[in-house]
Amino acid sequence: MNQTINGREKNRAGAISITLSLLLVLGQLCGFTAQAQGRQSSKKSPLTSDQRIAHVLSRLTFGARPGDFERVKAIGVNEFIRQQLDSDSADDVAVQARLRRLPTLGMATPTIFEQYTPPKPVVSPSPAPAKTPDKTAATSIAQIGSEKTNADRMSAPSESMKPDAMQKPEESGPKPEAGTMPARPTASPRPTPQPKNPQMVVTELQRAALLRAVYSERQLYEVMVGFWENHFSIFANKDDDRYLLTSYDRDTIRPFALARFRDLLGATAHSPAMLFYLDNWRSSVARPYPARDGKPAGVDGGLNENYARELMELHTLGVDGGYSQKDVQEVARCFSGWTIQKPNEEGLFLYRPGLHDNGEKIVLGHKIPAGGAMADGERVLDILATQPATAHFIATKLARRFISDDPPSSVIDRAAAVFLKTDGSIRETLRSIVTSPEFFSPATYRAKVRSPFEYVAAAMRALNADTDGDRPVLDAIGRMGQPVFGRITPDGYADRADQWLSSGAMVARFNFANALATNRMKGTTIDVSKLLPGVDQANRDAVAAQLIRLTVFGDVSSGTRTALERTARSGSAVNQVAPAPPPAANVAVGFSGNGTPPPAGPPVTPYISELITLLIGSPEFQQR
Repeated sequence: MNQTINGREKNRAGAISITLSLLLVLGQLCGFTAQAQGRQSSKKSPLTSDQRIAHVLSRLTFGARPGDFERVKAIGVNEFIRQQLDSDSADDVAVQARLRRLPTLGMATPTIFEQYTPPKPVVSPSPAPAKTPDKTAATSIAQIGSEKTNADRMSAPSESMKPDAMQKPEESGPKPEAGTMPARPTASPRPTPQPKNPQMVVTELQRAALLRAVYSERQLYEVMVGFWENHFSIFANKDDDRYLLTSYDRDTIRPFALARFRDLLGATAHSPAMLFYLDNWRSSVARPYPARDGKPAGVDGGLNENYARELMELHTLGVDGGYSQKDVQEVARCFSGWTIQKPNEEGLFLYRPGLHDNGEKIVLGHKIPAGGAMADGERVLDILATQPATAHFIATKLARRFISDDPPSSVIDRAAAVFLKTDGSIRETLRSIVTSPEFFSPATYRAKVRSPFEYVAAAMRALNADTDGDRPVLDAIGRMGQPVFGRITPDGYADRADQWLSSGAMVARFNFANALATNRMKGTTIDVSKLLPGVDQANRDAVAAQLIRLTVFGDVSSGTRTALERTARSGSAVNQVAPAPPPAANVAVGFSGNGTPPPAGPPVTPYISELITLLIGSPEFQQR
């Protein structure tokens, strides 16, 4: 009888847990959808001092860590903004120590090609078969089979692009057999080591992005690096771009993230990663050749307009920026000859005069005289960087990132004027936005939805998590809809709420929150004792109050608070609610093949993990 009653109680608790959790997820979807469609009720009460602190921490950083709220309260909101805008000298020792574990970050591009590209096949001459009648037919059959095998190899995807190879780095070099003596060194040259898994280059760059977001003291700078890498978006897995992207992040974007826009624009135009991604490295003046040796006359080369079009539509003027198809063609002519030195071996920028169209061009009404050579492209960049349309386009995207999905025209116009007045200073344009009345408007508070990358980084910062940023976390971000450096098209991820509102993405967020709260994510752990110093973990009200302060600064809706109170009282098992990911996804986040999560960190008291799951999954936390 007692067993029957206990079973009923467990079932009832499970049913309550399921209902609460599904209502929470449904509430998130409804609330976010209403916000995305502009139906969110206007907020008229001015922000309180605590809300102003919470607001700058959520917008200028990837999320607050324990103690950040108190630090900003001590120095003041204005001083915190100043420090983040001028954080060049900030001590970033902690994150640098973690980045040193990722060797490819500091490698020159030719070194990356040398160590991570598969060796080119060596064609060896085959010995001539014996000319006997009996073997002639066999030889022909063998040749046909060999040709078919080679054709299959050319059409099949490389091992490095298969999912398993992309997620599991291969060991380099053969292992000696047990019980054998190592070979003595000889005077002959050492054999070339086996190449490492090419996907490691991209994975280490992805890990670095997350580690910097979680641990860097230069938070606004890292936010802006991510902003520009999305603005000048490049898909990591487009052939050789996986080897070129490391330099793109290190040498192209990072030095100019808060500098002059013209300098940043020029760096991207010279970047081999961009030249390769948008095909400008193949663009050249058409070169006719005469008929000879029985072959008809033809034309070598030709212009490729991809980069020219995206330069104006996505990088500078915007789709309504006032350019024509003729301008696209003229810009393509200006950038002809901007190419790459041995793109699959060295990957360095190269200008080839013989491929350049040296004729006169007219771009947006500006005459570019003949004979300008490489300076033609530089002249185009000068023109585009100073256009009012460019100032408006960049100001709009910045205001959308830091204020709301549909920012007021007043702040856009003001920021565009600062952009033009300061010769395209990114720092000063941004300063005009984050110190504006619109930025601290009540309607701006929690008016943005965190992207998957921002959401994961914010959760780890709020819980003071220790993470290696490796595949389990990266794959979780991908399942939410935002693979890092994984946007195939050059427009980047949209910075609007409706980009992230699919039901599958919301379930993926809830699964991540639960795995993080229960220490079931391989390579990432939280230590509850450090989150709750001086708090009696048996006192559920005190625990809940502390977790609310850490994650949402004590500012929660009545619906979320009710769910938290019920969970604290009942101790219901939230981790029974979230639908299980497919087997492949389970493996990626450190689950075993049978779906049972192995312990990745110290166990967390069930009701505490349930509270954390609900808070990290709450609408208040997912908004910024």
